[in-house]
Amino acid sequence: MPALTRGTTRTLRPPARRAPHAMDALHTEIDNPLDLLAGHHLLAEPACTCGHPLCPSAGSTHRAVATRIFLIERQPVVSAGLRSVLAAAPDLAVVGSATDPAHAVAAVHRVRPDLVLLGRGPGLDADLAAVAAVRRPEGAPEARILLLRRAGTTTEASRILMAGGSGCFPLDLPPDRIIDAVHLAAAGATLFLPAPVPVRPHSVPTERPLDQAGLTDRERQVLTHLALGLSNAEIARRLALAEATVKKHLTHAMRKTGQSDRLRAALYAVRHGLTG
Repeated sequence: MPALTRGTTRTLRPPARRAPHAMDALHTEIDNPLDLLAGHHLLAEPACTCGHPLCPSAGSTHRAVATRIFLIERQPVVSAGLRSVLAAAPDLAVVGSATDPAHAVAAVHRVRPDLVLLGRGPGLDADLAAVAAVRRPEGAPEARILLLRRAGTTTEASRILMAGGSGCFPLDLPPDRIIDAVHLAAAGATLFLPAPVPVRPHSVPTERPLDQAGLTDRERQVLTHLALGLSNAEIARRLALAEATVKKHLTHAMRKTGQSDRLRAALYAVRHGLTG
């Protein structure tokens, strides 16, 4: 008989002097209230005609459940809405839920779902910490995890993948797209909906010769003092300027000369003889 649940293997012994009935293990699952609370579902069973009060009616078959889902969502209303959406797919079953990621690890370990849907927390760092906790051996290391949030950039998407997630999607998608996303993740796909914005590297400014940079006298003076190792405040005192004014002159000088930071700007001033 195929396993009824994934996770810990149960050894079921029929009473002595009686051949084991095909539905004995089924009734052990049904009659165990802890299993019901844990959300265990049947994967596949033959037709049952025993009349057990929690079995389907005589002559019917138990519905096969292909994907077992655990919800971690802080907002009960959101969790209830997501359950309602997933209930429309006969091959998806929510086998447990929790409102606090910190308290969900033990429940996830007990239930052993195929897929965990992780609701949005206070920030991406908190969500990634929750992913790492679920993926630990005391959680469900083999479960796939989808974050219920957007990945704003490809950098965020990379962080999700590196933490062990399988992607993410926001809950404002249409219900059919949510179901499609869950099906894809359950099938082993990695997905990000909507597609994150690619992060392009900052272009490196092109250095300009000093005689073509178009520096003002003040900008030259600021660069010269910067090359001497002075801070903006010290340059301001030397030139009798406000510190904000020094910063403005330095910003303009760096842009004109094609330097991306203070150190490169100081070296530029030295190379071009501004320090004498």
